[in-house]
Formats: sequence, structure tokens, C-alpha cells
Amino acid sequence: MLDGLDFRHTRGIADAEEEARYRAIGTVSFGLRITETIDIDRPPAEVWAVVSDLSTHTAWRPALEEFRQLSEGPLVVGSRIREVLRWRGRRIEIEDVVTALDPPRRFSIRGGWSAADFELDLTLEPVEDGTRVRFEWPLYPKSHLLRIAAPLLGGAMRRATQEEARLLKTYVEGHGEAGTPY
Repeated sequence: MLDGLDFRHTRGIADAEEEARYRAIGTVSFGLRITETIDIDRPPAEVWAVVSDLSTHTAWRPALEEFRQLSEGPLVVGSRIREVLRWRGRRIEIEDVVTALDPPRRFSIRGGWSAADFELDLTLEPVEDGTRVRFEWPLYPKSHLLRIAAPLLGGAMRRATQEEARLLKTYVEGHGEAGTPY
């Protein structure tokens, strides 16, 4: 682990569940994992109200241009989400699938595009003065070029995740008067 970045060769993965995730996405010889944690001065229910409301994501995830549910009905495990983002000058369109939805503790999605697959796992944990939010997202490069570039992009990806965490905190704390809708 290097400054919040975890580069793992699939043969070196210690956790069987993690190895299963690598295998389920496809043959990946090199992965990158970003982990960022931030404490928010609001109870988990208020943070969950923002995290689980897809319409708020473009307010606190600056690379996002669009983040909306494609499937009908309430947001549930298996729901499909359209994600459009602009990162490093490129427009990336992704169809995500909700893989975990455990109010008010966990929201996870899995998606991918031509260059890579990824997972995003947001976990919320009550702490003394609010909520600890953990962003964890492994990136599984599919192209040889991205496998080589992943370590070089890791710093930029970590900074982007740190910015999302700070903006989520600002958004929740700025809108978080008890009973006030987001």
C-alpha cells in the first residue's frame, strides 16, 4: 500500500472474496484500489439520504455530468444506473449495476467501459460526532496500456476521490439541518 493506493497482482491477493471479485470481472493481471475515508458531522441517516439520492451525485462528484437510474421502480440491488463523466479530457459513458444497498450503511455499484471495469463501495459507519464514510473502489484495467498507466494515474485518481469525499462532506453538512430535504 502506497499513500492510500493499493496495487495488487491477482496472484498476490490474500483475500478469497477479493480474488473472486477480480475473477468475476475478467482476467486482470494488475489492479488498482483507491480507498479514502472522511468523517461527516451528521448522523448516518442524513448522509444516507444524500448518497442514496442519485440526483445529488453531480453536486458532490465534480467529474459527473449525469448519474441517473435507468431501470424502473425503486433503487434496489440489480438496478441499472447511467453514469457519464468527464475525466482528464475524456467523456466516459458507463452503465452501472447496484451490487449492494443496505440503508443506512452501504451503497455499492459495479460498472465498466472499454478500458477498465470498476467497483465503488461507499460504507457509512456511525462515529461519536457523526458518520465515517469510506470510499473504496478497485479499478481493473482491461487494456494493456491502462495496466501500464494505472500506477501513474493512481495519484490523480486518489486526488479526485479525496475531492469527492470533501465535497460530499460540504454538501451534507451544508444541507443538513434536521428535517430539511436535500
